[in-house]
Amino acid sequence: MRGNDVIVIGAGPTGLLAASELALQGVRVTVLERLDEPDTTIKSGSINVASAEILDRRGLLPAAEEVHRRILAVTNAFANGRPNSTVRGLLDAATRTSRRFAVIGHFAGIMFRNDLVDQEDPVLTAHTAVANAIAVPQHDLELLLAEHCVRLGVEIRRGVEVRGVHSTGGDLLDDADVVVETDAGDFTAGWVVAADGGRSVIRRRLGIPFDGTDPELVGYQAIADFDDASELRRGWNWTPGGIYTYGPIPGRILVARFGPQPEDRNAPVTLEELQSAVREVTGIPVTIKALRGRATRWSDNARQARSYRHGRVLLAGDAAHVHSPFSAQGLNLGLGDAVNLGWKLAATINGWAPEGLLDTYETERHPIGAWVLDWTRAQVALMRGDERTAQLRKVVGEDLFTVPGAMNRMIALSSGILQRYDVAEDAEATTDPVGSIAGDVDLASGTRLADHAHEGRFVLVDRTPDGRFADATHPRISYLTDPASAESPSLLVRPDGVIAWADEQDTELSRKLLDVAIQRWAGA
Repeated sequence: MRGNDVIVIGAGPTGLLAASELALQGVRVTVLERLDEPDTTIKSGSINVASAEILDRRGLLPAAEEVHRRILAVTNAFANGRPNSTVRGLLDAATRTSRRFAVIGHFAGIMFRNDLVDQEDPVLTAHTAVANAIAVPQHDLELLLAEHCVRLGVEIRRGVEVRGVHSTGGDLLDDADVVVETDAGDFTAGWVVAADGGRSVIRRRLGIPFDGTDPELVGYQAIADFDDASELRRGWNWTPGGIYTYGPIPGRILVARFGPQPEDRNAPVTLEELQSAVREVTGIPVTIKALRGRATRWSDNARQARSYRHGRVLLAGDAAHVHSPFSAQGLNLGLGDAVNLGWKLAATINGWAPEGLLDTYETERHPIGAWVLDWTRAQVALMRGDERTAQLRKVVGEDLFTVPGAMNRMIALSSGILQRYDVAEDAEATTDPVGSIAGDVDLASGTRLADHAHEGRFVLVDRTPDGRFADATHPRISYLTDPASAESPSLLVRPDGVIAWADEQDTELSRKLLDVAIQRWAGA
């Protein structure tokens, strides 16, 4: 007997967020995870603005801000009062009374600089409310999302290894239930979301092509106890052997070298292997006394699933795309997948999805994934340690990035706030801000749009003087009047924070376009 509407495979950030988004819509969800306990291995050290805004829309911003404050205190202490540009950007955003965009991250190891950022740029000022919720490491994010899932009634089954998948109808392309095969028996559900990582068992079992480029480098990351780390330079450093960074938390070391891949990529990273890589890349004869937790090995293998859906099985996160982990783009890309997929799959299960709604998961997210792969490939190309690449890196960092507006553009791209979808019936007629992420929307009531999105509903902000659009709502839309902001457009915002309709006019055409947007996304 089927006990679930959806089985999510993988309790990483992508799987947990997808599960919570489904549960928020009343869908019965079970998460299956191979590991017995949450993974404490050091991975991504922060999230981007678009990801922090996802947490904000679900009422999780205070919890993220608490993690941010704790991590910031640790990194600032490690810097001995001399924080690098990333930590300075976070401190700057946290100590200002006015909102400021949190400048964090790098491109190919070239740090984003606060002094080159125009904080008056309207693109940035529309996304400042989450500035103190960025420094959230992946492990803390997983704990935060797991607690969120439990509150919503999601069952998380740990220590369950998934081995395959088949359909009760014989063909996964049939309209039949899906059976997930595990070492703990079979689990049956109407749908499966495979968020089981870059080596996805489900993707391989389904035979979905994984197109892309082979790796050129091998990277390692760990938190280690060094006999003497005084010669390791903090921040990003290029050497003839590769690139490395030390910090910003105590003992954290990341090294990457160009060259052949290890014979067994799945073998655990030993202390000796890590020490050899650190010495080769840094050129410093450091001695590692012990590892705190597990060291990881990774590459710039960049691949993307040709299709994100096979019948009633959908791919998300690393199961759908892999690339180098620089700037935590993979983590943020997976969260974007989850929040885009969750409400659409729930709408399909709950029976109100407009025709073709679930198909828009792939048509919207696949191009974003392809762009991120190219973004990471470009960074790897700039990271080589040879003299000619060093000259090119100097031109990019000292000549191009210092052009007025260039740094704003780079951090806006890296932060995910420039993602845009074709959401209107007539894509050519789409105007700003339709298709973009809503960001900060302050209301005359003293609240923000995100405060009204915690339940995962559509939100209609009516800014006409007489509340002209009030009768356009139905049970899936939260209606808000905001007449004091009449100089700003009225908005219809999807559950994933994407603006589906916007209009500054108060005309019959405005109402007609709103009705079209509601029917296309929220159903009749």
